[in-house]
Amino acid sequence: MRDVAVRMVAALMVFPALAGGAMAGECGYAQCWGAVGIGPGGAWGYSYGKYSETDAVNALQGGCEWDCDNVHTFYNTCGAIAEGNSGNWGYGWAGTRSQAEDNAMGYCYQNGGGCSVRVWACSP
Repeated sequence: MRDVAVRMVAALMVFPALAGGAMAGECGYAQCWGAVGIGPGGAWGYSYGKYSETDAVNALQGGCEWDCDNVHTFYNTCGAIAEGNSGNWGYGWAGTRSQAEDNAMGYCYQNGGGCSVRVWACSP
């Protein structure tokens, strides 16, 4: 009887630790991949919280009907793409959405004007 009680206490200590990983998102605490992309005719897509870079790209392409030709991946961070009025664009990544957007805007303005953020995503 004592062995059963010890096993029950041990199980109660282990299961909450296992549940913590499930609560961290689809990819747990490992590398969480994401992607942002834009394409002709206003196509855009994003993904986040994926186990692999390939999964992130496939999820993104599904969102833009496989029409995104400017695709960028990242993991455990945020990514953004800004596009200007003359076909200029910029990609940025950083620890926060606002920093990623600022970086993308900075690169976009280096190549022309009229920039605005088209798409962003964060994959913690």
